[in-house]
Amino acid sequence: MPRQSERVGRSGEYLVASLLSLHADTVTIVPHSAEADIIFDVDHTLYKCQVKTQSKIQTHRVSWQFDFRRGAFTKRRQYDKDAIDVYALVALGPQKVVFTFADGKKQMSIKDKEMQAMDSLKNVENLFKELRCQQTL
Repeated sequence: MPRQSERVGRSGEYLVASLLSLHADTVTIVPHSAEADIIFDVDHTLYKCQVKTQSKIQTHRVSWQFDFRRGAFTKRRQYDKDAIDVYALVALGPQKVVFTFADGKKQMSIKDKEMQAMDSLKNVENLFKELRCQQTL
């Protein structure tokens, strides 16, 4: 039986995959041992997405805290450069997803008020617009 943290992570992956599938023909959840959690396409270009899921808010901070490193059970906690294109930050309670590009930062904090106001459908739409713009550069 999987650990509770694995169940939380898997549920976040399915939520992200469902959002991505609204705009992509190919969305694949990859095996747990891979660096990326989801592979998806935008106009025949594949992108690697790492999903970071939190089930609880940091009450003393009134924010959602996301760690961009690998899980605590791995020896090498940092991802290799270019291993991840996009991070999907999932707050399970409010069922919100924020997409952000991999830029070397180690963590990100989002205030609960901002997370609650997040429009996940608009966020995924903006992600695809940005990826299409990057393709034309």
